Amino acid sequence: MLVLVVTILCSLIGLIQSEDQCNGLYSNYFHHLSTKTPYRFVANHNTDPVNFEGCKAWKIWLVQRHGTRTPGKELDQFVKNRLPEIQKDIVNNLIECQLCNEDEIKSWTPHKELDNQKRLTKEGEDELFAIAERMQLRFPNLLNQPHENTNFLFRFTDTQRTRVSAKQFATGLFGYQDVKKVLFEEPLAKDPLLRFYKVCQKWRKDVKKSSTASIEYKRFIESELVNSTLKNISSRLGLDYTLTFDDAKNIYTYCAFETAWEKNKVSPWCSIFNKSDLMVLEYSEDLKYYLIDGYAYELSYKQACVLFKNAIEYFDDQNLTSKNGVFYFTHSGTILKMLGFLSLYKDEHKLKHDNYLEMENRQWRTSTIDPFGSNIAFVLYKCNNNETKILTLHQERIVHLDGCGDGLCSYDQFKQLFATKIQNCNFDEMCSID
Repeated sequence: MLVLVVTILCSLIGLIQSEDQCNGLYSNYFHHLSTKTPYRFVANHNTDPVNFEGCKAWKIWLVQRHGTRTPGKELDQFVKNRLPEIQKDIVNNLIECQLCNEDEIKSWTPHKELDNQKRLTKEGEDELFAIAERMQLRFPNLLNQPHENTNFLFRFTDTQRTRVSAKQFATGLFGYQDVKKVLFEEPLAKDPLLRFYKVCQKWRKDVKKSSTASIEYKRFIESELVNSTLKNISSRLGLDYTLTFDDAKNIYTYCAFETAWEKNKVSPWCSIFNKSDLMVLEYSEDLKYYLIDGYAYELSYKQACVLFKNAIEYFDDQNLTSKNGVFYFTHSGTILKMLGFLSLYKDEHKLKHDNYLEMENRQWRTSTIDPFGSNIAFVLYKCNNNETKILTLHQERIVHLDGCGDGLCSYDQFKQLFATKIQNCNFDEMCSID
């Protein structure tokens, strides 16, 4: 009888509350999903041609993260084994009327996309196809032309998700028929250009696998702020225990994956977090990537000089038969280190375990700077008086580089900004453990 009364009360409360309050979903949840954010939330849908008087786009060099994928082994196992246990615990306590989307939680089952680990999904294919179409509309003289293998270079890492991303991008440029003529370079098992950090032994030892490098992250996830957040989430779910940080983070990450896979459906797991929860979990991810791929350690971004140097060598080639476009398909680690090399999104203060509130408006926010499908592009222009200029794009938007002015930048000035970094780009020396 008591259960029936509580159930009726829950239903009445649901009718009285607004829709947003009823399903418990923070309306802007998709702004805080870190590196698993689907690209559609950051894409630039303005496809107006990018024209500059007296100048004509001549060459484009692009480095592109793969699109939305399926989770890796760790999250896959969590979703199949641990998450159903948490689901059962939540359902058993729903009489406390903490959740208004209880039917969605009750009926949830692991998504079919879990069957294949770290593979590009349909949404990922759509992301890459659409990016290529928009780039073509912005730079019609450069990209809107029949395909010739002498005009364009496509290269990807030795993974299914980058291989298919490259082919979908090419399809967006050339269409379903002409893409069959495209010659794709066979990937290297360990690509020293597109995934340089995988062969940088010093970075792997001193940063990636270093307990010292991860201290700030560990301190944050063990902080009172995080513990309080975990208690609040667990209480809201009616649990008689407190979720571990790994449990909460995995649910948060899976919420992002399910959001990415389906455009018109919200994962029920996103609804268990309020704005404060999401911001804390997002900061934990931002801090982790800041320490591994960002500005915490100079070597992390300095090693990206090998990729930047490749762009300069391509643009310096004045041969009329040189390619119109170079397109590289890679991973999150490459994009973030390249942003660091370019000194983009660098905050005045470092991200640390104890300055969460101070960094609320930080620039280093992976939800916007490195979602699925992230991209960095340079477009070289030939202008009047035989002058060359360059445009820098991130997420299909023009970005400003310190010392380069807004919009088009003199190519000579651009090279001068990075001259010292290029001259000191001795990869073997900086990455040698000896």
